[in-house]
Amino acid sequence: MAKTPPGDEHAPYLNPSIMEEDYDGKPTDEEFRTLRRVPGKLPIVAYLICVVEFCERASYYGIQPLISNYVNRPLPDGGNGYGAPPEGTQQTAGALGLGTVVANAVTQSFSLLAYALPMLFGWLADSKTGRFSLICWGVGVFGVAHVLMVAAGAKDLLASGTAKVPYFLSVYILSVGAAMFKPNVSPLLLDQMTTTVPKVITLADGERVIQDPESTTERVMLWFYLLINVGGFMGVATSYSEKYVGWWLAFLIPLLLYLPLPLLLWFLYKRLILHPPGGSDLGNVFRVISICIKRGGIMKVGRHGFWDLAKPSNIAAAGLNIRTAWNDDFVEDVRRTFQATGIFCFFPIQYINDNGLGSAANFLSTMLTTNGVPNDVIGNFNSLSIIAMAPVLNYGLYPLLRRLNIHYGPVARITTGLAMSSLGGAGYAILNSYAYKQSPCGEYGSTDCTIGDGVAPISIWWMAIPYAIGGISELFVNVPAYGIAYSRAPVNMRGLVSALNLFNTAIAYAIGLACSSVVRDPFLTWDFGGPAIAGGVLTIIFYFTFRHIDHEEYVLSQNKDYHLKLQGTVNVVGENELNKSVNRPAPIAENEEMMISQKQ
Repeated sequence: MAKTPPGDEHAPYLNPSIMEEDYDGKPTDEEFRTLRRVPGKLPIVAYLICVVEFCERASYYGIQPLISNYVNRPLPDGGNGYGAPPEGTQQTAGALGLGTVVANAVTQSFSLLAYALPMLFGWLADSKTGRFSLICWGVGVFGVAHVLMVAAGAKDLLASGTAKVPYFLSVYILSVGAAMFKPNVSPLLLDQMTTTVPKVITLADGERVIQDPESTTERVMLWFYLLINVGGFMGVATSYSEKYVGWWLAFLIPLLLYLPLPLLLWFLYKRLILHPPGGSDLGNVFRVISICIKRGGIMKVGRHGFWDLAKPSNIAAAGLNIRTAWNDDFVEDVRRTFQATGIFCFFPIQYINDNGLGSAANFLSTMLTTNGVPNDVIGNFNSLSIIAMAPVLNYGLYPLLRRLNIHYGPVARITTGLAMSSLGGAGYAILNSYAYKQSPCGEYGSTDCTIGDGVAPISIWWMAIPYAIGGISELFVNVPAYGIAYSRAPVNMRGLVSALNLFNTAIAYAIGLACSSVVRDPFLTWDFGGPAIAGGVLTIIFYFTFRHIDHEEYVLSQNKDYHLKLQGTVNVVGENELNKSVNRPAPIAENEEMMISQKQ
């Protein structure tokens, strides 16, 4: 059996013997079919955890948009020495002057580490340290990074060219801190949810509805995503600071936004539901994959019967002496999980179209007329559009569709988001094409153009359109993706499913890093146009590949004989007859769905 400390038992709603019995308010089959579903109430600590996320994201996104200008551009001629350009000019703030290729490489490697390392830290928190402890360690690492970064804004270091030492140290320390924080704060939030099973309640107007755990999860995650982007909008303040004051203030603001984090965590510690580490199924999953590949070969991957090769019954029938610590149903759980996460393979193209390949969008902004607006402030329209649209979806569109009994399923929503991101990518390509045509330096307009004003007579505010389209597309893609991961993954595999989702975001950054040599003049138009075309094609393929999921609210695990030496994870939303699995994890490892998106 899984390792379970004395006294740490499963909550009643996770006990199949209790769930098979009646409970107060349990909906009948008829009520499941006819009653409207509504979210439950959110506890106060859930909102406070969202504030924690706001502080961390504000300090992170206050820094992230500035990397490209700091590395790419030199100190402006005639500036104040702190990196700010002379007033009344079209110059951009700068510091190191290492060029677009190096700037793109630093930007992409920074984000790549922030999204790839959570695979390690998620496992570490699950099996060794616990989530809250690793969050606290991540916050400590963040503090070191911010102090070093403020030092990199010192005038003397900028003038002597030695600012790169503390700056590059701070950038990569910051990415490690973010990776420690990312995979743990969302499941900590979900640990606090109290709506755990579907329950029939009567509203004040007399309407009978089902208080639904899935709807509760959707609502709290939309709030969570909203606070992420409010934090992301703090990049406006840092962008104006670099433009008009200098790097010292641009780096000091994120440090000040970070400072409430330790106090908030101290205040929340004794008020949270916390689970000690309980182990992970990751090792057994890798062993299942290894056996399948060894027995079937690489060409068997994805074909019928591939996963059967790791089933103990199949191994025994073949007369092989391979030790296994699982049963046949666990292998089926692994198969279904990887089948479900196939949808995440389409997300890198969405992210590329949303933000541009590598630092292409930032390079485009340097070719446009700013009239005093910092070139990197425009990217905050991505967050602004999310801040504006999240409440509309949360309290407007989705409740209206539920009231009208219109099923706007998760695959349909993701398809909408993929299509919107492709349109945004096409918008970038069109705008870049016109910038090349009208720039005094032609197709080399982003390479420190010094002819005339050095920019095309096109307002930078045109970039707000593709940025906003991309931001809204995230709302349609990210939240339903995690709902699918929850409903289709077995109980003890949801942490792995979410880690795989995050890793696909890292793949998007890896693509940007690999393309660093071509994310430059004169290729920027195709840097936008190529992904936009690919995104349009993949949107169609995605819909026809996964549209059947819209007809399935949940896919059940049928593992009825739990006797494995597994340690796993459970989502706090709770297990019920719609999503039950008895491939039972350790209680201390419950609630491990990470639910992380690109904007986290």
